[in-house]
Amino acid sequence: MSLESEKPRPAWSAQFEADALRAMPLIEPIRGIDAEWAWGGSQGAGVRVAIVDSGVDPDHPALGGSVVSGTLVTWDPQVEGSVRIEPEDPPADVSGHGTACGGIIHSIAPEAEIYSVRVLGSDLTAKALQFAAGVRWAIDEGMQIVN
Repeated sequence: MSLESEKPRPAWSAQFEADALRAMPLIEPIRGIDAEWAWGGSQGAGVRVAIVDSGVDPDHPALGGSVVSGTLVTWDPQVEGSVRIEPEDPPADVSGHGTACGGIIHSIAPEAEIYSVRVLGSDLTAKALQFAAGVRWAIDEGMQIVN
């Protein structure tokens, strides 16, 4: 037995082991739901997606150059509303989560434009007002999808 196989894993990993996974039979109405049904061949052209999260790394290869811009939302009790919204150029990701979300979005809609809306600080915390302000920014900027 190798040392790699002896590493402890979180309890939830067992459900994803190859021998634990089973194919689910497709029954109606699920049988008719597939990628073609959902997207109709669309690649996301013209769709603007805001990722309100830890930020998005525009240079990550999984994003294929789809990141258009970045916005930083910070807590600042000295300004009206206690939230400061400013451009973040270049965008940055403080934990990798927003970039992972962007990679998934890019994989199913490779022609969509992705906008990073970083609401988490470098300590990976944020106030609810920051999140709300990030969502409001996305709506005001005409994003069709807010993740």
